[in-house]
Amino acid sequence: MKNIKLLALISVAFFFSCNNSEKQKNAPLRHVGDILFDPKIDTTDFQPCHEDLTFQYYNFSSAIQYDGEKAKVLREFDRQFQAVDEYENGYVTIRFIVNCDGKTGWYRIVTMDLDYNEKNLSKELTNQLLEITKSLDGWKPGDFDGKNYDYYQYLTFKITNGDIERIMP
Repeated sequence: MKNIKLLALISVAFFFSCNNSEKQKNAPLRHVGDILFDPKIDTTDFQPCHEDLTFQYYNFSSAIQYDGEKAKVLREFDRQFQAVDEYENGYVTIRFIVNCDGKTGWYRIVTMDLDYNEKNLSKELTNQLLEITKSLDGWKPGDFDGKNYDYYQYLTFKITNGDIERIMP
């Protein structure tokens, strides 16, 4: 039964995986949302543990694999975030990889208005959210059957009047 579960989990991972090999850098992404290394914005001090096997966060037991759970993530943003321009409204999604050692990297940002249309939000806002996200150091690797795996994680911030209204997931 364990082998069937592991095979199912690996099959799902292959479906939603990212491939960081040299030959794939100029090829189209295999799956929507794949994150490939980009030397213009990514540092070489972070590497996924598995070249072709990156799960989605929801393949594991909870939406947030963090020491102290989501409550601790929320406390960190409450403690560090400073509200910006009161006219800033929209969503900021920061997506990244947590590797099998619990290290994070390859951050990507998407911003949109409250109707989910693409919209640029201020650099002051997005940079602050990114820096706080990067400072979170309690991420746990994905665990299945006693083995650690890489996975994609995201945090989406609903911004109302320049302040964080909600953090998802």
